[in-house]
Amino acid sequence: MIRRVTNWCLPLALLACAAPQHGAAPWPQGSGPHGDWTADGAPPTHFSATTGENIVWRTPLPETGQGGIAIAGGRLFVTTMAPWTGEGLSAEDAARYAHATEKRTVVGKHIDAHGLDAATGELLWTRRIEGEEPSIYSYPFSDATSASPCADARHVWFTNGGGQVVCMTHGGDVVWSRRFTPTSDGPFNKQFEPFLIDDPSRGEGAKTFVHMEPVTHGEAKAPWNFLLGLDAATGAVLWTSDDALTHYNAPILVATDGGPCVLHARGGPHDVPERPVGLSLTRATGPDAGTTVWRYEDPRGNHEGALQTMAADERFAYWLLKEPNNVLVVLDVHTGAVVREISLIENVHLEEAPAEGATAHTDRGVTTLDKGVFPARYSMHAAAGKLWFLTYATAWGKPVLGAPWCLAAIDAERGAVHYRELPTSPATSTWRGKLEARAIDSRGDEVTGDQRSRWDGWDWVFHPSPTQVGDVLFCTLQTGIVYAIDVQRAELIGWGDLGAIGETWTGNSVSFADGRLYHRTARELLCIGAAPRAVAGAAPGAATGAER
Repeated sequence: MIRRVTNWCLPLALLACAAPQHGAAPWPQGSGPHGDWTADGAPPTHFSATTGENIVWRTPLPETGQGGIAIAGGRLFVTTMAPWTGEGLSAEDAARYAHATEKRTVVGKHIDAHGLDAATGELLWTRRIEGEEPSIYSYPFSDATSASPCADARHVWFTNGGGQVVCMTHGGDVVWSRRFTPTSDGPFNKQFEPFLIDDPSRGEGAKTFVHMEPVTHGEAKAPWNFLLGLDAATGAVLWTSDDALTHYNAPILVATDGGPCVLHARGGPHDVPERPVGLSLTRATGPDAGTTVWRYEDPRGNHEGALQTMAADERFAYWLLKEPNNVLVVLDVHTGAVVREISLIENVHLEEAPAEGATAHTDRGVTTLDKGVFPARYSMHAAAGKLWFLTYATAWGKPVLGAPWCLAAIDAERGAVHYRELPTSPATSTWRGKLEARAIDSRGDEVTGDQRSRWDGWDWVFHPSPTQVGDVLFCTLQTGIVYAIDVQRAELIGWGDLGAIGETWTGNSVSFADGRLYHRTARELLCIGAAPRAVAGAAPGAATGAER
């Protein structure tokens, strides 16, 4: 069901990607320079933290975390959970937040913001950002660091998902802060990524920081989450979106002739209140900022489509539903009208893992799957006229699902669905192997409050959003395995590891700047490039030049 709620004088002509602003930061936010997880460039496609191949530098982090990496003005910005001391919450807070923490004990409210030299990895400063609501350390479904920093040439904006936004200078001095009370009526699953957007309608150099907060909504018993546009210079609220979004949702930016818009969604488990279930495109700048361009209401009332990183291209926006619906809804990105619905299980093309001793996949050709498909959460991305995502092999340890261990590519125009199985460990040509991820920090301690964090990414965990650089799509698993996929040829062309399998854990996406990839694990930050300038394993600045 589609509802148009605004009348625009000009047609919405979606651009393939927003043109970068002069002097823009190379990777200003978790979702990249265009807010849609894409960037131009020629990235390295093979690397290994285990062997040191193509590792420029690596810097230990003081604790685990899973938010993205922002790069601007020669600085790199990232957050971690506050170092785990074993103390946990007070008895009062443990009782108060028992639902939100699922009665786990390895939990905390505070995070640390870090500024580093992007060229060398030297840690320059660390600042504590307090929070109100606790999150589980190394939780497989996000934590208080999940909202990535945003940065421009002079300032950086950090978010503690537990209740505070802080703007700082590149030197770590606080410019302003804003406290908010996050929702605490369910487990800590806050996938929202903030955006930093130029808004010349408010004056030269004006920027809007797009943030998510709960807001009292009519007679609803619990607050609904809405987009808030904050003046990036002062923190003042400029606008609140007409339409809500669930805290499970990871929006993207969409470029239109009327300025940037946010594509976001509603719905989810644990009784999230935001309705109607479906998608919205919301204006992010200008005099109409916060207004709804179009709204799609899912007639199935299915809550699963919102548990994704949103995806759109120059023609379409996408709404992806797992078993039992097994359908991809393709929408006109200009209007929100349904263009077609594509089955995920009927008339699909499936290439399965090579048989033992074989070198090529077994091609089942066009077939109908006998089991439903479960798209991996937050693995969705649109590129080269196709929608891409990974598929879980199991869910909560339950039997194998349809098209397991696969990379899915759906041609939105022709409706063709292609699944190709990926090796679970490309370096050793291992297929269908069950691996383990472990959140071991730089002190050598495994710091996690949930045993599901040990799952390898082919079971029910929330994935890092894929990042596209040029024609290469990077998909990261919790084990630290990174797949490099050519979206034009639909082939696996490379891979990397962020550390030894079984001793590495990540919930982070790739960032890219100046020809180099940047990634993180529970243990460290890594700079990946074709021409290493430092000895692999070295930790420039890790123990010097830092200040509390």
